[in-house]
Amino acid sequence: MADLLSNVIFSGFLLILAGITLALQAGCNAMLTRYGGRSFSAVVSFFVGTLVCLIFFGIDVGVLGTPMPDLATVRAAPGYVWLGGVMGFIYVSSNIYAVPRLGAGTTLSIFVCAQVIMACLIDNFGLVGDPQRTYTTWRILASIGLVFFVFVIARF
Repeated sequence: MADLLSNVIFSGFLLILAGITLALQAGCNAMLTRYGGRSFSAVVSFFVGTLVCLIFFGIDVGVLGTPMPDLATVRAAPGYVWLGGVMGFIYVSSNIYAVPRLGAGTTLSIFVCAQVIMACLIDNFGLVGDPQRTYTTWRILASIGLVFFVFVIARF
């Protein structure tokens, strides 16, 4: 299993699959909002996600043999690492609000554009523990191109 997880092609496949599921998740959450309301949709999304994460954790530790986290090591983590759940809430709740108004294509193109530009800034400044990688002229031009593509997707 370790060989598969270190395979670049398999990693690329997982990222494509994740991108597809994010687009589907946005639509599913927006539809659930019609039937249960915004806050209900967010709670269901995170509840089901928590169950799936617990199953994954059980398989990872119990079947694949990944060691349990050491409590002292976890306590030593920087404070910002605990904000992931808050950021996930912002993502899900923003989708729930925006998809019915803007459509999935526009909403997700804005998300992707913002994610790529923020990722380039994270790389440039070496934030959140990532290795530093300069926001080169080519990366800046590509970011500007993304903004243009968002405009086209939103307009047409």
